[in-house]
Amino acid sequence: MDKGLFIDYCSYEASKFAVLNYHYSKAMPSGKLVRFGVWEDKEFIGSVLFGSGANPNMSKVVDLSPYEVCELVRVALNKHKNPVSKIVSFCMKKLKKDFPRIKAVVSYADPMQNHKGKIYQAMNWLYLGETKTATHYMLDGKFYHSRSLNQKNRDDEAFDRSKFEKVYLKKYKYIYLFDKLLKKRIDSELKEYIA
Repeated sequence: MDKGLFIDYCSYEASKFAVLNYHYSKAMPSGKLVRFGVWEDKEFIGSVLFGSGANPNMSKVVDLSPYEVCELVRVALNKHKNPVSKIVSFCMKKLKKDFPRIKAVVSYADPMQNHKGKIYQAMNWLYLGETKTATHYMLDGKFYHSRSLNQKNRDDEAFDRSKFEKVYLKKYKYIYLFDKLLKKRIDSELKEYIA
């Protein structure tokens, strides 16, 4: 791999360190995760995580089962020499090889972070347009998904949701198809990339 790049599975603790230190959300996603560690010149520079995601219906856009679609939930990288698109590409190749049942990967670009999905565009992902408006919560400049707060509610009876400010957000939705024949199922959904 170029520029000393090495990618392999890593521990939950390593991924959590990367997310808390290098990702804008500072929040580890919940649920089952496939966690890749990323090294350059033998130095750990972060983690790329795939999981079931926050939207239980994301597989419906391509008419697949939930077990055939996953979400790219975090790209948490420190300073790096290789392009992010190359790093994510290598992770996806390994994901496809080791999890052959996965036929598509979905991800979202957050305009609140000035993200338009340039990484996905560089990797030839398909753009599906904006998501429906979703309610998120903000406290001390940090965003929380409603699902995260629901979990905190269940875990801690003293948890007070009223401290959080409600924020209504749309994101840009992208999909990558490992099976290119699936594209015909979503041709009518596809949009032009945002500049």
